Amino acid sequence: MRGCRRVVPAGRDGVTIRSSALRHVSACKINPFGSKKKPVTPRSRIRAALGLIHSLRTTPVLSDATHRLIREADTGALQRAGLARMVTAGLLLMAVLVTTASVELANPMALKQVWAAELTLVLFGALGWTGAWLASKRIAIERLPVVTAILDACLVLGNLAYTHWGLGIPGSLFSVFPVAWVVPITMAAAAIHYQPRLQAFVAAIYVIGLSLLAFGSGYTSPAERQQDLSEIIGVFSAQANLVRLVMVFAAALILILVARQGRLMLERAVRETTLRVTLTRYLPRELAPILTDQAFASLRQGRRIPVTLLFVDIRASTTFGETMEPAQLAVFITSFRRRVLRAASRHGGVIDKFTGDGALLLFGVPGARDDDAGRALACGRTLLTLIERWNAKRGFNPPVRLGIGIHTGDVFCGVVGDESRLEFTVVGETVNIASRIEQATKGAGCELLASQETVVAAGEEGLWTEVACEPLPGVTRKMVLMKPAG
Repeated sequence: MRGCRRVVPAGRDGVTIRSSALRHVSACKINPFGSKKKPVTPRSRIRAALGLIHSLRTTPVLSDATHRLIREADTGALQRAGLARMVTAGLLLMAVLVTTASVELANPMALKQVWAAELTLVLFGALGWTGAWLASKRIAIERLPVVTAILDACLVLGNLAYTHWGLGIPGSLFSVFPVAWVVPITMAAAAIHYQPRLQAFVAAIYVIGLSLLAFGSGYTSPAERQQDLSEIIGVFSAQANLVRLVMVFAAALILILVARQGRLMLERAVRETTLRVTLTRYLPRELAPILTDQAFASLRQGRRIPVTLLFVDIRASTTFGETMEPAQLAVFITSFRRRVLRAASRHGGVIDKFTGDGALLLFGVPGARDDDAGRALACGRTLLTLIERWNAKRGFNPPVRLGIGIHTGDVFCGVVGDESRLEFTVVGETVNIASRIEQATKGAGCELLASQETVVAAGEEGLWTEVACEPLPGVTRKMVLMKPAG
């Protein structure tokens, strides 16, 4: 067999070699696929079950956009769950009032059961209203699902416990009371939140609580059960069955709400994903994950913001283009861009666009920060260090040299163009000046130049020195350019 072939070194001890080979062949005969499959043992099954439980306890790491989407869905789910509780409580309370109005209750036990049911339903509706109100105010969003689920269980199990210990009805007969039918309704309400751990927690509460009711009172003989049932024969009446039908209807409404909630989340996720896939075609990749529909609409309208721009370009790039093969040039440009990406990522810059052997980096997009200018200057120094290491590693002849120009000012920032070809862009005098500063590095004999405005904004006046240079082409006002001191 191909999977069982192996080279056995020659030696004098032919018996030893033959016996080891036979052992290997026999092992391969046991498993024709060439791999040893471990037998399934009870310990492995327990380990697999514990791993499944651990996966329920583990929360995966989510992106900011996904976390925001889930938080909004949780808020909506809490409001819908509160509304479902109010509607369910209203329907059941109405059913209880209608069924008891047509029947004259002379049995004190039956009257107490009705009063307990009415009180439970009123509290159930009040709990729904409170949960919806807290969700609308964004109060305790993360804790509300657990708190409301626990209070639901307390109301239902408390009512059954009152029936058992307060009225003396055996707990083994809990399933015949209509209030027991509220259990699937509350579990369906918990399913609105799409939290497996919460669902497991709620199921455990009801399983433990109902088990204590059913088996905590000890053994009941058939004769005793028959006598107890004869005393509560009213739970099988048409009125009681009407209440049960209303509960089935309420459970169906909540399950429809759960399905609608899942559908809304799916549609929202697909819409957000489609938006981001579209945005990544013409927006910087650092912006696309954090944009919402409202933020994108703001970019379509455009806005004027203060930013620090960094232009970088490879000096004498035509030399490399003429001396390299096309495949080598492609690798060269890709390696250069990879270093630009590394520097931008290290200092929080946004790459607006690559232009052949150059790039434009933005600092202050999507929101301005106090250290935008300082991060831009640090990014320029990092770029020079990375290119110096690249030259030492590859031994380029002539070595790769850069021109970096940095300037700070106001720009127009937005998405322009029609739907067939949209483009994120920054325009304005600041962009033109930054580009001219980068070109001025040729005459200044320096790879990195920055405007005085940028150096002052970064608070690095002591680290830079003024450079004498010609007026910048196309710039009417006098510009003071500076280079790193030393």
